[in-house]
Amino acid sequence: MVIRARDEQTIEEFAQTVGEWLLAQRFGSIEPVAFRHYLGEPPLDSTDELPQLVIELTVEDPPPPPSDWRSRPIEEATKLLLWPEKDMEAVESAAIQYAHDLGLPDGIRLRWPLRVVCLERSGVERLRKTAGR
Repeated sequence: MVIRARDEQTIEEFAQTVGEWLLAQRFGSIEPVAFRHYLGEPPLDSTDELPQLVIELTVEDPPPPPSDWRSRPIEEATKLLLWPEKDMEAVESAAIQYAHDLGLPDGIRLRWPLRVVCLERSGVERLRKTAGR
């Protein structure tokens, strides 16, 4: 296996471009407001030794769940506290497609080059406030 050398500067520019592109998009109920990025290590079961780019996307809070969400099975109730699954899948698949269209920099995975993690805006703001105490 040939390992491509990591080009830190190109990866940084690539991550900024993808993140800024994501900020200009809207994916159903997912409305991005900020992002940060880092390189995530490959999963333990992966045969690829290269990291993937992880983009943490701060987005407007998910829509409120229905009033009976607590009476539903735990798996279903948990999903109701997030954004609709189709919207979350749309964010990641669009970001991956855009990344491939840009051309992947050396040093990140080719097959699944990035992962997008959505974080609630109110949760991120709450963490910042408690960290500042």
